[in-house]
Amino acid sequence: MKKNNYKSGFTLAEVLCALAIVGICTAFAMTLMKPAQKSAMKYLYMNAYTSIEKAYYNSAAIGFDPFSTEPDEDGVPPVFSDTKDTGALKLCQGLTTYINTTTNVKTEDDDYSSSCSDTKITSELAEDDDFNNDTLQFTATNGMRFYISKQLTMASGDKFYLVFVDVNGERGPNSIDYSYKGGKTSDDYNDTDPDDVKQKAKDQIEPDIYAFAILKTGRICPIGIPEYDSNILTARFAYFDSDGNVLYTKHSLPYYQAKGAAWGYYNTAGPDLLAYNEDEPFTMNDAIRAAINSESKLVKNFPDLTSIEPMEISAESPYFCSNEDLESCYVFLDTYKQ
Repeated sequence: MKKNNYKSGFTLAEVLCALAIVGICTAFAMTLMKPAQKSAMKYLYMNAYTSIEKAYYNSAAIGFDPFSTEPDEDGVPPVFSDTKDTGALKLCQGLTTYINTTTNVKTEDDDYSSSCSDTKITSELAEDDDFNNDTLQFTATNGMRFYISKQLTMASGDKFYLVFVDVNGERGPNSIDYSYKGGKTSDDYNDTDPDDVKQKAKDQIEPDIYAFAILKTGRICPIGIPEYDSNILTARFAYFDSDGNVLYTKHSLPYYQAKGAAWGYYNTAGPDLLAYNEDEPFTMNDAIRAAINSESKLVKNFPDLTSIEPMEISAESPYFCSNEDLESCYVFLDTYKQ
């Protein structure tokens, strides 16, 4: 008997049809990627914030005080300079006692990262090339990279540190500033042309390095782009009524607006409820920013607060907390509901 030797295969039409289906599916997936990336960046940011907040609070409770001026057990006084900062070392050791790293030292008394150093000082100028292996204090087990500035001083005399976190590690863009597709810059777009404004928003790549100010009081203040970019950070503030009950604003706001409303940065009457009120005192964030080098990206790239359209927060007074003490008001960051 003859054996038929037939070979099966796809016709050209079938191949083209399959490629078309793959192309459509890929295009659909690409349209979903941008919102997913924005959500992921927001999640990573909040993860970094809460990790630092909890780690700093717990480490301070067991004696890791980066602001201490007391000599160490050998009688050596702390050093706070541009090139060596004892507090930066203590802050790093305290944070890594509670943030897992691959370089943690496990001893009877200590459990902090061996990579912590008092000379790995990151510049407050916050240029992208300031974040390198020479200034990297530690890398968390989830890949986040942490950098610490020297000790800085506000006009009030209060001290603080800046902790910079690259929230997605080695993945790009590894920048503290906005970048744009195709290597463009902000200057390549005409902000008076509506089509260019839309294209700019479409091309914009959010940063992945963010700054947090660490205060002696235990407060952690977001600094820089998350203050005004609601894609990264939103918040609401709380005030107390005449009976001492805490009341929350009904709407989430960009973080800087929540802070501004809380500290009386806006008018409290009339149709323009959130019209900027220049006569009121600084928020804590503004006091921190005023103490940072004016050439820093955290300062010179901060927008005019009056340029962003305000949102209604409440129809009834009181609209803001007491501004007698910068630490007396509560601003709550919005997080994902579990």
